[in-house]
Amino acid sequence: MITSHPQQSAPAEGLRARRRRETRAELHATTLRLARELGFARVTVEMISKEAGVSPRTFFNYFPSKEAALFALPGALPPALADRFAEGDGQDTDAVLRDLGDVLADHLQEAAPGPRELEDILRIAEGVPSVLATFLAQCEAVERDLAGTVARRTGTPADGEDAELLAGIAMATVRSGLKRWSQESASVDGDGDGDEAGPGADGLAASIRGSFTTLRALLAAGTARPGPDAVK
Repeated sequence: MITSHPQQSAPAEGLRARRRRETRAELHATTLRLARELGFARVTVEMISKEAGVSPRTFFNYFPSKEAALFALPGALPPALADRFAEGDGQDTDAVLRDLGDVLADHLQEAAPGPRELEDILRIAEGVPSVLATFLAQCEAVERDLAGTVARRTGTPADGEDAELLAGIAMATVRSGLKRWSQESASVDGDGDGDEAGPGADGLAASIRGSFTTLRALLAAGTARPGPDAVK
């Protein structure tokens, strides 16, 4: 059984890597700030670059579009977490979903956006087709990678239905946990600024694990109980 592991000390980050991480974060933060202030449609790559103090050419070294810069969210599982999952015990559906929830929660806890940030990004995506398309494409890419990781664990083809279904279910469950975390964070944030501590990343991880626990309970319960109009 895979359990949540405390975060191990990461190797010292080189100066070049730190600068790249900081520049990427600044471009993302600037994109979101301008979108909040002006509306996403009015924001241009040139605006973002100028505000962040870099050239448009540098911007495109980090992101292919302003839509991608808005969604600087955690991507595929890092190798250490993918290996942890793939080497776990049990190939049955419950064990796979249990451990998927665990590693995905740890992954998002490490690189989680603030609740207000997530809420604003998703709100923009709902109203701007190009942003929604970028979000869905990123989700699809992560899902494909996750299917490959599931296949390693279960010994099934990465493009087989079993691995694809489990990866798709896992991604839908993560989105449910993210949504609930964002809503709960907003409800407890007294000053309306959901980027403050609030439930935080620990709350996000707990919300995702909770969604996976609910999913596993539903699957374990089997078919739904008959409704009042069911034929007796």
